[in-house]
Amino acid sequence: MSGAAQPTRIKICGIASVADAEAAAAAGANLLGLIFAPSSPRQVDVETARRVVAAVRGRCLTVAVFQDASVDAINAVVAAVGCDYVQLHGRESPAMSGGLARPAIRAVIVEAETSEAEVRAWATADNVAHLLFDRPKDVMGAGGRAGLERLWAAAQATPVGRRSFLAGGLSPDNVAEIVERWRPFGVDVASGVESAPGRKDLERMQAFCRAVRACGAAGEALR
Repeated sequence: MSGAAQPTRIKICGIASVADAEAAAAAGANLLGLIFAPSSPRQVDVETARRVVAAVRGRCLTVAVFQDASVDAINAVVAAVGCDYVQLHGRESPAMSGGLARPAIRAVIVEAETSEAEVRAWATADNVAHLLFDRPKDVMGAGGRAGLERLWAAAQATPVGRRSFLAGGLSPDNVAEIVERWRPFGVDVASGVESAPGRKDLERMQAFCRAVRACGAAGEALR
C-alpha cells in the first residue's frame, strides 16, 4: 500500500543461526533471509529456521528463499517455519506465485537475456509483493549499469516494481552510493556482511545499516 516515504529497507540474507539473526536485528535489519536452496553454502534446515523466526518475530520480517522448488514443498516449509515472505530465485514461472501461502519476492537476475516483458510479468503476477534485482558484480561498469537501467525502468511502471530491492555485490563500502543512485525500496546483502559464508559479522552488519540509514528515505510502506 502507498504511504509516506520510509527509510530504505535492509534485508540481510543467508542467516544460518539464531545468534546471527539476533545480531542482524540489533544492527537494524528489517528483513532476514533464510535460504533453503541446496546449492547454497548458506542453506538452513527447517528447525533452525523455525527458531530464527521465533527469535526475531515482531522485530524483523523473515523471508524463506527457494530455487526451483515446488509449490507444495515451499508451502510445507512455510507452514513449519512461519515466515512472512517467500523468495523465488530460480526458473519459476509467474503463474506459480498465486499458489504460495505467503506473498512472494521475485529475484530478477540482471543479464542480457532478461527481458522487460519478464519483469512486467512478475510485477503483475498474483501474490507478488516485491521484485529483487540481483545485479551482476560489474554493474557499475557501462554494461551492467545499462542492463539494470533497462530492467529497472520496466519495473518502475508498476506498483510492485516500485517496491523493488537491489542486491549483488553490496557491502558497507558501496551501498550508500547504490542507494543514492537508484533509490530502491530496499537493499539485500549476504556475503558483504560476512566473515565466512553463512557466518555474519556484527561490525559489518552495523556499518552496512548505518550507511543505508544515512541516505534518508525512499520507497513506499512495507506490506
